[in-house]
Amino acid sequence: MSHSAGVPDKIEQLPSVLEILKPAVGPSSSHTLGPLRAAAAFREQLTHETNGQPGGRIQVTLCGSLAHTGRGHLTHLAVATGLAGYEAKDLTGQGMRAVYDRIRATGTIATTRNWFGFRPTRDILFDTQTQALPHPNTLRFALLNPTGVILRSKAYLSIGGGQIVEASAGAPDGGRPSTRHVLGREIIADCERTGRTLPGYVLALEASEHGHAKAEVMARLAEMWERMRRSIADGLAHQGTLPGRLHVARRACDMMRRLQGGQTPPGIVSSEMSRASIYAIAVAEENADGGSIVTAPTCGAAGVVPACLLATSESLALPDERIHEALLVAGLIGALAVAEASISGALVGCQGEIGVASAMAAAAVCYLLGGSVADQIDRAAETALEHYLGLTCDPVGGLVQIPCIERNAAGAVSALNSASLAMISGGRDRVSFDATLEAMRQTGLDMSSRYKETSLGGLAAIRDL
Repeated sequence: MSHSAGVPDKIEQLPSVLEILKPAVGPSSSHTLGPLRAAAAFREQLTHETNGQPGGRIQVTLCGSLAHTGRGHLTHLAVATGLAGYEAKDLTGQGMRAVYDRIRATGTIATTRNWFGFRPTRDILFDTQTQALPHPNTLRFALLNPTGVILRSKAYLSIGGGQIVEASAGAPDGGRPSTRHVLGREIIADCERTGRTLPGYVLALEASEHGHAKAEVMARLAEMWERMRRSIADGLAHQGTLPGRLHVARRACDMMRRLQGGQTPPGIVSSEMSRASIYAIAVAEENADGGSIVTAPTCGAAGVVPACLLATSESLALPDERIHEALLVAGLIGALAVAEASISGALVGCQGEIGVASAMAAAAVCYLLGGSVADQIDRAAETALEHYLGLTCDPVGGLVQIPCIERNAAGAVSALNSASLAMISGGRDRVSFDATLEAMRQTGLDMSSRYKETSLGGLAAIRDL
């Protein structure tokens, strides 16, 4: 898949940590949350620009990766749900299905001022042929008159983590080096010069660049931590089979029962890592079932950060306030990944999802262990990401289940190990987190689109599953 010329290569500011860590509905931030937000934005446009006049038909075209794996990622449900005016924080996957079925039955979208024709089975098109796209996750909305003439149109790019931009406005496409002036090394230098902690730096950045007061940020992070813990608890409680043709059985509940009952074989893996693995699987199963989770930085990798933080919190008996601080650190690492590279599996592969999630978790845990900004927290993030370079995004059957669920567990274990290694290593790492992000970006550019959330290569190409 190619990218059009003219897409800006610049990010003007780091994303807010509240955009990196936010409520979402599974199974995919770029293929579910992003399209839902785009559909809601188009609905808003129609509400304000059609002067209350009813009539016309809405048509939605999904392109690139959205077309290849949209059905398995519930993109069609998300589009219908967004057009109907719903927000992700109020939904589950089952809720999206109910909205979709209702719209399919009525064939209409109603707003406060008008109504439009929309039959999802006819009006959501899956375009797997168009190659010249501004981003692999491109979706186009149009309002047509009865003869098929376009009255209104808008294209959006789902650039990862549920973030969307209008195609006409341009967006960082990951195809060129970032010119963002704040990089990881400059954050380290600022903290060393001023004696400010990483959480302190992030709070100052949130205030100066995003207008978020400290109390607002900390309250939102407290809410995200509660949602994270709830997603773990829900995942540990729920049993049965995940939706889709693969018929993948939920395992987190039974795994935790065996661990607590001493039924696991003795080995060299610590109990903390075993618990973190199970917690990560619990969240990933909730996500795969369309449940309520928190992007960290994406839906597909949502299990890594909460798993590591809960396991660490339990082991060290940490108060919630410390975890909220650690979420600031994790959010900063995710924001740097967005600014300097990408967190979109359709653009850089799973290295941008599980790899970045593992780096976020490693940095956060290292902070909780008392790690220094320069010598240890940066090293922890770099170590975690470094060993996921080149990781493909190859969901079998277009479902966020195989290998996605177990990759969350592997990412959690890698994060804990990376934090431990950083704490017992001396001196600064020879490779910085910034440099590893650039390597990830370049690796993603060189990777064939077959391995970037199209389900055309890698494990997804196995036919006997």
